[in-house]
Amino acid sequence: MKLGSIELPTDLLLAPLMDVTTPSFRQLICDLGGVGLVVTPMVFVQQIALAPKTVLPHLEHIENQSPASVQIVASGRNEEHIKKAIDFLSSFQFDILDINGGCPATHTMKSGGGGALLRDYLREGSISRFQKIIEAAIKYSSRPVSVKTRLGYEKEEEILEICKMIEKSGAEFLTIHGRTVKQKYQSEINFEFIKQVKNTVEIPVVGNGDVVDYESYKNMKDRTGCDAVMIGRAVMADPLVFNKIWQQQKSSKNDFNLPPFTERHSIEKIRQYLLKNHQFIESSSQFWNTERFKLAEMRRLAIWFIKGIRGYKKVRERLSKFNDIHELKSYIFSKSFEEDFVL
Repeated sequence: MKLGSIELPTDLLLAPLMDVTTPSFRQLICDLGGVGLVVTPMVFVQQIALAPKTVLPHLEHIENQSPASVQIVASGRNEEHIKKAIDFLSSFQFDILDINGGCPATHTMKSGGGGALLRDYLREGSISRFQKIIEAAIKYSSRPVSVKTRLGYEKEEEILEICKMIEKSGAEFLTIHGRTVKQKYQSEINFEFIKQVKNTVEIPVVGNGDVVDYESYKNMKDRTGCDAVMIGRAVMADPLVFNKIWQQQKSSKNDFNLPPFTERHSIEKIRQYLLKNHQFIESSSQFWNTERFKLAEMRRLAIWFIKGIRGYKKVRERLSKFNDIHELKSYIFSKSFEEDFVL
């Protein structure tokens, strides 16, 4: 499928998640299959412009994870910072430059970016900071520019005018999370307004929010008419979510030439995923290749992967108590790990 000028292998996108979509995790999701686009955690324009080396770890290996997108956060108060940031990013191999226009996190709002762009849009007159950011990004970027936003700051009705502005400013596609900034993650997704956005603009629209499996993916597509779906928090509960949806998409089209898919991966398969991820981290820079990060990453991935296997709660409790990567690794690859499950 195509989003703007970019060809994607599937219509499933990995959302930018701070402290989650690390280079090693993005690579794992790519290796598991089914994802059409991965996105870095948001990086702040001012940080890139003033201290570019500090964002290098988040961009590691991105050239091997195509199609890939880099998401930036900008306040729009300093166009020179946007130019410097994009000039710096231009040396990296990625496919799309995405603008964060909706994050409700306090530190993002305080920076003047993210959800603050929606908050201030209607009070800023004819040319908002939001519009200036999009136009500056398009002006300086050699890559297509997209925007991720929400259904307004407080009222959903605000978003239709904003999305027209986003399209007019030149964004190639738009991702909409189905809640307002004020709602954060508390209310139900408003499918009707995502549908209205889809019917208002001609550029592709990506639906986002509460997609956790094939049924909720299909519900998002059917109720909104969106062109693609972005999945975020669900990947923390199930890193296989993209693979599962992709396999069910294929089977619904009677394509049976696929590798067998099972709801629960074997313990040996889990070990393979964890070992491959561990080796990937060891091949990365010193920023990631630390005992502390390797421990945290293997522990959290193991806990995510075993969910649903009978007896997993006992194993999860034991995994959470390890404070040494070598001891954790020894346990996972021992017979005790298997025996602790009720198989």
